[in-house]
Amino acid sequence: MSASSSSSDAIFPVIVGTAGHVDHGKSSLVRRLTGIDPDRWEEEKQRGLTIDLGFARFALPDGRIVGMIDVPGHERFLKNMVAGATSIDLALLVVAADDAVMPQTREHLDILELLGVERGIVALTKVDIVDEDTRLLAEAEIQELLQPTRLAGSPILRVSSITGEGFDELKAAIANTVAKLEPRSTAGVFRMPVQRVFSVQGFGTVLTGIPLAGEIAVGDMLELVGKGRRSRIRGIQAYGRSVERARAGHSTALNLPDIPIDSAERGDVVGVPDRLEAVDRLEIELRAVHDIGALRHGESVHLHLGTSETTARVFLLDQKDLPAGQTGLGQLVCDDHVVCLPGDFALLRRLSPARTIAGGRVLGLGGRRLRRFRDEVVDRLQEKERSLEDPQKRLGVALREAGAVGLSFEDARRRLGCTDGEFEGMLAPVLERGDAYRAAKSERLFAPASVHREEERIARKLAEYYASHSMASTCPIAELRIGSSNEALLAVGLERLGAKGAIELLPGGMVQDPSRVERISPEERRLLDALSRWLDEAGQRPHTRQEFAQRWGRDGASHLERLLEERGAHAVGQDFLWGPKSFEIALGHVTQVCGANDGVLVIPELRDRLETSRKFLIPFLEHLDRVGITARKGDRRILRRR
Repeated sequence: MSASSSSSDAIFPVIVGTAGHVDHGKSSLVRRLTGIDPDRWEEEKQRGLTIDLGFARFALPDGRIVGMIDVPGHERFLKNMVAGATSIDLALLVVAADDAVMPQTREHLDILELLGVERGIVALTKVDIVDEDTRLLAEAEIQELLQPTRLAGSPILRVSSITGEGFDELKAAIANTVAKLEPRSTAGVFRMPVQRVFSVQGFGTVLTGIPLAGEIAVGDMLELVGKGRRSRIRGIQAYGRSVERARAGHSTALNLPDIPIDSAERGDVVGVPDRLEAVDRLEIELRAVHDIGALRHGESVHLHLGTSETTARVFLLDQKDLPAGQTGLGQLVCDDHVVCLPGDFALLRRLSPARTIAGGRVLGLGGRRLRRFRDEVVDRLQEKERSLEDPQKRLGVALREAGAVGLSFEDARRRLGCTDGEFEGMLAPVLERGDAYRAAKSERLFAPASVHREEERIARKLAEYYASHSMASTCPIAELRIGSSNEALLAVGLERLGAKGAIELLPGGMVQDPSRVERISPEERRLLDALSRWLDEAGQRPHTRQEFAQRWGRDGASHLERLLEERGAHAVGQDFLWGPKSFEIALGHVTQVCGANDGVLVIPELRDRLETSRKFLIPFLEHLDRVGITARKGDRRILRRR
C-alpha cells in the first residue's frame, strides 16, 4: 500500500448505501451496478447471505466516483448494517416485488429516518418473476410506507438483476440524485469511525472507514482516540487508488504502521491527536419510532454511534417514558466509552426483543448526572439543540455552561470539533461583539454573564475594603482574589472595569478607585504632610509604629495607610516607619556603596554612611531584598536595580 501522487479529484465525496430486507437482492443489485462483488467473505459467498458491510465504487457519467456501501439485511447482522448506515448520504432502499415490504424493510427505513438520511431511491427488484398486479401492489405498499418519512416521494424503479431490466434508468436516477447533493464538507477536525482493521505484509496495520469530517494527508499524525496509540500515515487509498489526501465522504484506507493491529477494532475512532475525547455520558435528543412500545426511563439499550456498539442506560429528562413516535430529551450513561461530537446521530435498539426503538442527535458530551424535570436542564438542552448548526452559538452555550471556570482554547476547540484556523476565524467576531471575553495571558474564554458577575463581585470587595480603610484610594489585588473563582476570570473582570474607567490598575499589584483619589480635604492634606515631616526628622533611625501611635493618636493612625499608599512613608519590616526623604537618601547611599565595590553592598561601609545601628540596618536590608532592590548571592548582597 504505497502513497503515489495520484489525485483524489475524481472522487465525489458522497456515499450511496443500500437498505432492505434479507434476500431482496441488495448485493446482486450492487454487483450489477458496479461490477464489484460486495460480499468479501467466503462464508457470505457460500451461504448467499451478506453478513458484513461490502464496499464498491460507482462511476458517474462524468467520470467521477462515489462510494457504495452494501449492508446485510438479516436482523442478526443489523449492528453491521447500522455501522454502514451512519455514513449514507443517498439511500438505495431495495424491496423485492414478490415479498414487498417486510420486517427488515421497516426497521431499515426506521434507521435511515433516525440517522437523518433525506434522499432516497427505491429499487423494486425481482420484477421479472412477478406479474403486473403484484408489482403495482408492491409499489403501493412502498409509497404508503414512505409517506410519513423523509423519503416520501422517492422514485420507485423496477429492476431485475437477472435480466438487467431497469438498470440504465436506475443508474441515471442515482447519477441525477447525486448531482443534486452537496458534497461532504471538509470542515472540522479529521475523524474517521473504523469499519475494518487488517494488516498488509510489508506495510502493517490498515484501518478503513468513511471520514465524517476534515481532511488529512500522508505523513500526518493520527491517534486511536482514547487508546493512546498514535502513528503517522504511511499511505492512503480511496476506492483502490493511492492518494495523497483523505477527506470527509471518501471511503478510505489508512496505513498506520505504528498502531498494533490487535489494539484497533471496528467502533474505534481515528482522529487528529488531542482533539477528540472518549466519554461515557451523552446528552441527546430522542425520537421514538412508530409502532413500538414506549422507551422507558432507565431502560438499558444497545447504543449504536458511528461504527461502534455498546450498551447504555437511557435517563429521560422531560418525560416519564417516551411513547412511540414522540420526541424527548435524555442522558445516556454508557457501559463503555464512546467517541463523537455534538450533532452526530445515535441509534438505540431494545435489548429484547431486539428492535430499533429510538434515535436522535447528540447534544453534549460528558458532564455530571442531570436531574429530571428541571426547567434549567431542559432549557439548556433545548438551547444546545437549536445551536447545533451554528458554531458561534454552540460556543456561547458551552461558555455559559462552564460558568466561572470558563474554557481554555483547547477545550473550546475540542468541544466544537474544529481546526485551529476555523476556531480563530469563528472566535474573532464573537469577541468583537462581546459575546465572549478572553483572558489574554491564559487564553481562557468566559461567557459575558460570568464576567459581569465577577465585575459585581470585585466592586463589592472594593466597597468592603474602602469601608474598613476610609483613607485609602488603592486596594491590593490580593484582597480581591479572596472569593474569586480563578485568576483568569479576575483578570478579565479587572480589565473590563478598567476599560469602563471604574478602576485604574497600578504597578505593584494595586487597584485604585479614581473617584477616591482627590477625596482628601486641605486639613487632611496638612496633617499628612506633618506626619511625613515628622518621620523624616528621625533620619536613618526610624520611628516604630508604637511611637507613631503615641505621638499622633487615633487620627494619625487612620491616616497612616494613606501616607504609605502615597509613598509619604515607607513600612520597613514589621515595626519601622521611614520618612520619604530619609528613605531616598538611604537608597542613594546603597547605590553609591555598591557602585564603589563592583555592585556588592559592603554592609559596614553602608552602616557608617547611614550613621545607624544594627537594630535599624538589618530590617532595612531585608526590606531591600524583599522588594527586589538587592539580592543575596552566596554570603554577599548585590544591587539588582535602582
